[in-house]
Amino acid sequence: MHITIISVPYQIDITRWGCAQGPQAFLDHGLRQRLEEKGHRVAKPVWIELPRAERTRDSVTNLGRIARRTAAAVHEALQQEDGFALVLEGDCTHAIGAIGGLAQARGNPGVVWFDAHGDLHTMATTTSGFLGGMPYAVALGWDLQDWRQACGLEPPVRPEAAVLVGGSDLDEAEIVALERHPILHIETSMLTKPDVAERVQTALHARATETQAWYLHLDLDVGGPEVSPGGLTPAPLWPPREHLLAAVSATTRTLPVKVASLAVYNPSADSDGRGVQFGLDMAAAAIDGLASA
Repeated sequence: MHITIISVPYQIDITRWGCAQGPQAFLDHGLRQRLEEKGHRVAKPVWIELPRAERTRDSVTNLGRIARRTAAAVHEALQQEDGFALVLEGDCTHAIGAIGGLAQARGNPGVVWFDAHGDLHTMATTTSGFLGGMPYAVALGWDLQDWRQACGLEPPVRPEAAVLVGGSDLDEAEIVALERHPILHIETSMLTKPDVAERVQTALHARATETQAWYLHLDLDVGGPEVSPGGLTPAPLWPPREHLLAAVSATTRTLPVKVASLAVYNPSADSDGRGVQFGLDMAAAAIDGLASA
């Protein structure tokens, strides 16, 4: 494959702090070289920046502007023959731009969202106001339309082409949303059982024909604090590390994933390198699954 690495070094719209440092850490620990050793062509990383002249005091506006630039980079990456975009996101808010770029390049996309949380809140349901708890809902068109439309994600993602994997830490409003909408929820408990790859493939097959291009979101807190230290809100339940890697590989063997991302890694909280290695292994599992599809 021709892989373009796109780095979005922002935690929400803040740079040089916390998870905003994650993208550089993955590169510093050999992500590009690891992919090249597997025989892939890897372009020079693209860095997304929000110019000071375009920054506003409104974070949603800033996120839309970051998303527009991210979408443009993803769209360009997918113009390459056998092109694939790997997006290194400071946090989950930057998934909107990655999905928007896929939508511009391939039409209305599907989304598989690995996360300890649902990220399905809207301004009407959030009790914290945390924008990082909203991006999946935004991609689905439930709120903050200006953020989504800034990157060309129109129409929004259809719930029939939406999957949540994990999500052991869901608020009541998110549980209700999953009951009301036909989003496939592969619960964390399924990922703890034997034969996890076969279970995930079986579940995903039912959605495989909903769209021809999928985005794979990998929030590393899905692995829990033992393998991904430093998460802001550790979930109450997480699967074994090996099961998560198998589930990711099964996803890309089953669905035509064109864009994948790593999100929510804080190098300052990773004293022994467990977190960065987990991220590198998750990326490798996604790429290996595609190569064997």
